[in-house]
Amino acid sequence: MRWKKYGGMAAGLWLVIGNGSGQGLLVDQASGTLAESIVNAYRTPPNDLAQSFTPSLSAVGFVQFRSLATFPSGSSVTLVVNLRDGAYNGPILSSTDPIAVVGFADVGTFYFPDNIAVNPGQLYFFQPVVQSPGSIDVGFKDPSPYSNGSLWINGLMNTTGDLWFREGIVVPEPGVVWLLLLASGLFVWLRRVERRSEI
Repeated sequence: MRWKKYGGMAAGLWLVIGNGSGQGLLVDQASGTLAESIVNAYRTPPNDLAQSFTPSLSAVGFVQFRSLATFPSGSSVTLVVNLRDGAYNGPILSSTDPIAVVGFADVGTFYFPDNIAVNPGQLYFFQPVVQSPGSIDVGFKDPSPYSNGSLWINGLMNTTGDLWFREGIVVPEPGVVWLLLLASGLFVWLRRVERRSEI
């Protein structure tokens, strides 16, 4: 039967499409651009850092920080980011997967387990937390044009600057959708070829 002959090919195509499915990042709020250089930083610990932001989307799936540098220099430091509700020490809504930063990373992208539901227009906080020995420097902008939040250091609001950050949601890349449509069309075509060959 031709269906059996082409079935392996169709299954292989399906596996390639499934394994090749990618993700894109849709930025909602940002205190800076990828094109600018960041030379200032705050170290955590000893400082307890939290960056407030006010989302316009109804979910948060990732956050990026810039100019992450480990201390002692060249060491490996494991970092997570907590998403807190309403205050720098408010309830934790979710935490990103831990990432080991080694030495220096220009932009670090931290993913939450899923796009976490938030209320647009409400204040939330990102809190980078070191989970291993050592410290990490997080890029800082002063002055900052970002007006929908503030940097908090050890429980006090900094009125002039912000951590360099970008946040938003994770979305499937459009190419994956087209590949899935192509695979569906291939299955329909193979089924029709099989039916015609049986006549």
